[in-house]
Amino acid sequence: MKNTLVKTIGATALAILMLIGFAQVWVFAQNNKSESSQNEQGLVGSWDIQVTIRDCGSGAALVSFPTMMTFNQGGTMQETANDATPLLRLPGHGIWSHHRGNTYTRTFHFFRYNSDGTFAGTAKIIGQLELDHRGNTVSGTSTFQFLDPNGNSFVSGCATEAGTRFE
Repeated sequence: MKNTLVKTIGATALAILMLIGFAQVWVFAQNNKSESSQNEQGLVGSWDIQVTIRDCGSGAALVSFPTMMTFNQGGTMQETANDATPLLRLPGHGIWSHHRGNTYTRTFHFFRYNSDGTFAGTAKIIGQLELDHRGNTVSGTSTFQFLDPNGNSFVSGCATEAGTRFE
């Protein structure tokens, strides 16, 4: 009887220890999964990004402004910037794709308007973003063109971007 009681207590203790060990491994795996899933989602999500327009020749900063970009699953994106009077430009729409490693490319455009409300043309931005290894920050470069209503380019330039994932 005493021997059976000791075996029962020992088996119960062993089962409890195994259950505790399994729970700790499961919680550890869940924590690692949430960290890695953020990196696995790549560019998908919303980002607060600071854009700096630069002189293409010298690289000197000319003007800087905040923008928000959202990269959707499937390769589409939206952009809204604080770079002009809201009545002079609309949000941007475009596409993005994974290039290789942590590098992504994107192209978007937006409509521009004159101060009297007439259509002034579009702006087209083509760029590349590099995602950090943790998936929380991006940096990149881009070029832009301002096009008149007939699609003729009349201004072009360069920019750099740096941002963080919106959480």
